[in-house]
Amino acid sequence: MDWQSTKMLHLSVCLLLITLLSTSCDGQQQQQYFTERPQNTSVREGQMAVLRCKVGNQQGRAQWTKDGFALGFERTIPSFPRYTIMGSEEQGEHNIRIENATLDDDAEYQCQVGPRGLSKPIRADAQLTVLIPPSSVEIVDYVAGSRIMSREGEELLLQCLVRNAKPAAEIVWFKRNVEIKSERIENTTSDAELPRRFDTRSKLTIRAQPDDNEADYICEARHPALIAPKRASVALNIQYPPGPPEIIGYTEGETVRMGQEVKLECISRGGNPLAQIVWYKNEVKIDHAYETTGRESRNVHIFRAEASDNNARFRCEASNALTTTPMKAEITLTVHFAPKQLTVKVRPEKLRPGQMVTITCESDSSNPVSRLTWLRGNGQVIQPAGNSTVPGAYSGIVSKSTLQMEVTPELHGVVITCQATNGIGPQIHDAITLEVLYKPQFQQPSDYSVDVIEGEPAIVNLTARANPSEMTYKWFRDGTAIKQLKEANAYDRITFDGPLLNLTVVRRDDKGEYKCDATNAEGSRSHTVRLNVQYPASIVQARSTVMINEGSDAEFECRAAGNPLTTTTVFWRRAGFDMEGRTSQTPGVGVAYLLVREITRNDTGAFECVANNGIGQESIEQTWLVVKYKPLMDDSPQLTKAAGDEGQLAKLVCRAQGAPNISFGWSREGTPLNPSDKYSFSTRQVDIVTWESTMGVSNVRSRDYGLYDCIARNEMGTNSAKVVLSGTSRPDPPLALHVVNVTHDSVYLAWRSGFDGGLFQSYRLRYRQIGNEFYKYADVYPTNVTAFTLGGLALGTEYLFGIMAFNNLGESNYTQDIVKARTSSPDDDMNADLLLTRGDSPKIIIIAVSTAGALLLVLNVALVLCYLIRRRKKKCMEEAMSSEGGSSKSATIEMYAPSSYNETVNGETLSSISEKSESYSQNGSHSDYAPEDASKVAVSTYLIDQADGQVAYGSYRVAANNPAQAGSGHGTLSRPPKSVNFDMGEDNYIDTLRRNAYTQGNEAMYGKSRMVTPISPHSDAYYGVNANSPVNYPPAPHPSFHTTGTNHRYNPLSEPTGNHGAHSPYTPMGTLNIPAANGVYGPSPSSSGRASALPVNLPLPLPMSMQGHGQFSSFNPSEGPSPIMEATAQFSGPSLATVRSLETEGHLV
Repeated sequence: MDWQSTKMLHLSVCLLLITLLSTSCDGQQQQQYFTERPQNTSVREGQMAVLRCKVGNQQGRAQWTKDGFALGFERTIPSFPRYTIMGSEEQGEHNIRIENATLDDDAEYQCQVGPRGLSKPIRADAQLTVLIPPSSVEIVDYVAGSRIMSREGEELLLQCLVRNAKPAAEIVWFKRNVEIKSERIENTTSDAELPRRFDTRSKLTIRAQPDDNEADYICEARHPALIAPKRASVALNIQYPPGPPEIIGYTEGETVRMGQEVKLECISRGGNPLAQIVWYKNEVKIDHAYETTGRESRNVHIFRAEASDNNARFRCEASNALTTTPMKAEITLTVHFAPKQLTVKVRPEKLRPGQMVTITCESDSSNPVSRLTWLRGNGQVIQPAGNSTVPGAYSGIVSKSTLQMEVTPELHGVVITCQATNGIGPQIHDAITLEVLYKPQFQQPSDYSVDVIEGEPAIVNLTARANPSEMTYKWFRDGTAIKQLKEANAYDRITFDGPLLNLTVVRRDDKGEYKCDATNAEGSRSHTVRLNVQYPASIVQARSTVMINEGSDAEFECRAAGNPLTTTTVFWRRAGFDMEGRTSQTPGVGVAYLLVREITRNDTGAFECVANNGIGQESIEQTWLVVKYKPLMDDSPQLTKAAGDEGQLAKLVCRAQGAPNISFGWSREGTPLNPSDKYSFSTRQVDIVTWESTMGVSNVRSRDYGLYDCIARNEMGTNSAKVVLSGTSRPDPPLALHVVNVTHDSVYLAWRSGFDGGLFQSYRLRYRQIGNEFYKYADVYPTNVTAFTLGGLALGTEYLFGIMAFNNLGESNYTQDIVKARTSSPDDDMNADLLLTRGDSPKIIIIAVSTAGALLLVLNVALVLCYLIRRRKKKCMEEAMSSEGGSSKSATIEMYAPSSYNETVNGETLSSISEKSESYSQNGSHSDYAPEDASKVAVSTYLIDQADGQVAYGSYRVAANNPAQAGSGHGTLSRPPKSVNFDMGEDNYIDTLRRNAYTQGNEAMYGKSRMVTPISPHSDAYYGVNANSPVNYPPAPHPSFHTTGTNHRYNPLSEPTGNHGAHSPYTPMGTLNIPAANGVYGPSPSSSGRASALPVNLPLPLPMSMQGHGQFSSFNPSEGPSPIMEATAQFSGPSLATVRSLETEGHLV
């Protein structure tokens, strides 16, 4: 055998060994077993059943058998379509599922696995039980839920039948849902009519008891196929007698007040049917309405106790069909009641003084006994003569009382009251009014006196009392009869009308005694009255002046006459004087003495002697206490300076205080001044110690300017003061600006006037918030006050304030003193309650609502103004069209003054309170304005139709009636011309005025105006602001002014002669540049023709009213031109009405 055959042999042997080993291992692994055996299972008919079977290491084939019948190896069994083998066959799962189980499926099932190889067969069985619930549960012979009637003690048999159950059902009995466990229950089971099903019967024997009444007996079937047990029930109705009645709400022996609500309840418990309950009072049926609740019957009898209920017997009876005799309960009620009424009788019926009267009072029955009390009309208790009692109705008691008294006139009309009370209910009473017949009785005392007032009417009443009341009266004075009113004439001052004595006007001599007689049917009586005439106190002795040396004591005496007079009628007083510490008063009847100790100069003043006795007005006389001292000069700034222009009258005022009388003298440089055509003197007494001297200097010349001495003399000495006379000038700054009071939105400021420069001055305030560099301004109005309330400030904010004065010649500097004030906040001047009454709205809401309201108001005002302006414009245009075009008319031309402040150049800047902001660099001085080139351009509010912004005019000329006087003045600019003649077409002029309300300057700007910053008017005169004008800014110079470095000056205008041609200067007036009255455009001595026409862009001339006084508006008719500077504008074009209508159209008025 070769090596290859050997090799094949070895391989064959190895393969055989491997096969044998493999076969041996397979024999050990093929032993199969159950990992899950089928379990006995119950299933309700119609439901699905699953029997589980799982084989481990399965080798053979698996199948199920049913009662030994093999179902096959297929997992779907065609013969049993409801049977299915479920699970993974590879994993040995062979679960059988039976759907819609029926009784046919009730069998023994076996899971079998056949052998294979060395693996033996295995099998496991389980029982499937199909459950069928009972078809019905019933209590035999009774319908479910019915009531079974029975009497107490009778036996009842209840049978419960449960049908067609598999397996047999279990029966359980319940009473009121409590399971019954009793030996008297008998249960039996039998085959049902249906195959393989069973019936169950249970018998329960019951002996009826009262507690079985209304009890539910329940038969319950329990079965594993039932989701919930099935039940049948009946209710028992056991009839039995009710329990005895019980009365609640009242206990025997208690007391009930009359009128009190009584609630008697009769209750009977148990019984079937429930008891009927009836109430009886004293054997009389009173209430048979009862009600049932649960196992109770009750009858509630509610009533208000009356007197008739006292000792009454109340009974209640309870019964039903099983009672032969009603069961009863009763009580006896005790009621306390008051008497219903009283009866009062009086004997005899007619009473006269001196008799005895008997009054009896008897009460109705009451329980307990009533107590009787006698009262007189004024509430006085009267003790009776005797009291007694007798039995009354409803077991009560009647009370009786007797009263006796002597009759007097005072008993007439007296009410005697009998009052009864026993503590039950309110008191009752009966009263009788006594009637006594008696003659007249006067109530006044024997020394009766009546006070009457002189000069007034008076009535004295002496009405008498009497019964009968019909009386006649007569009056006498000193034995003389007084006339009755109906018999008197118009001259009789004193008359009477019955008991009334009439004095139409009281005189002092009417004092004295008057007698009155009164008579009735019972007799007569007289009475006397004394009249005391009173009249006001009047001072009859008091000195007018007490003059005394300083350091002495002053004595005052004051006497008065009047009626009445007391020690307090006359007294001394003085407001603001320490009367308690510095004086002592000695009073007397109608007189008062005053001692003032250690008199000083400051004690000078008036003491008042006052006489007042309460009649009429108080009488007052002043006695001046004057302390002697030499004159003290008043050095107030407004008195140490005086001003007047050349040719005018200047007045120098000197004021001094002292006593006795002061005389004045004036001197200059040591030379006394005497009355003459040049000087006039007058002296007046301002008050008791103040004297004032006024020196007038007529036709002032430059040599009159200078220092004057005023000398004041009296017997105590001499004093003097110096007064400086100069030309009129801008005013000095105000003095002593200070804060008087603050509120949450305003500050009250006060100051003292400085020198007014010889002209009427006004004031302007400026203010700003601390931390804000921009000032706001407010002109003080009225202009002559030295105190002002500045409103519209922010809440709780600190402000800085300054003030300056201005007149027609200029402005003073603002005060340099730092004056600060903080407006109050809610925490400072109002408490939380006040803030809440004002409203709790958030601040943003308040601001929004206020702003909206303000906008609506402004819109309404704007619409109304627009309508009024359009209507006036239309009317004026109609008048202009109807007027004669060639007639010469005189009118005052008024221009619109633009603001010198930034932002606006319209009429709104004429407001009396300026809200424009301005920045200052040097202590707020007004001289620190920016140069012209740096000024802002503000948008105009006027319509400008010309594209280049130039002003178009017709031809006109300016003429001075007296060129030699045109430039006259003492260190001032040349005056305006006295007449200006215009020659232009009406339509052209009207259009010009409408489109150019102010000049545009030399620089053309469409719709805008170049703002020119004003220069300081410290040394140069210019057109000022009239005191009545609301303008609050200085005027601006014209661009034609020369500028050298930082100094600004006007063109020299002092020379009235010469023709400067087109380079003639103009007087500054805002941005209006008015030709100066120096004869430039007026006719020269050698020329009688018109001057050359002005350039087309030349602004309008100054209005006539402003030429006289320098005012910005002619709307104030009282501010016309002065006699010296009056000028007239002659027009050949538009009428005066037309010009004024155009003027009004551009103004805010």
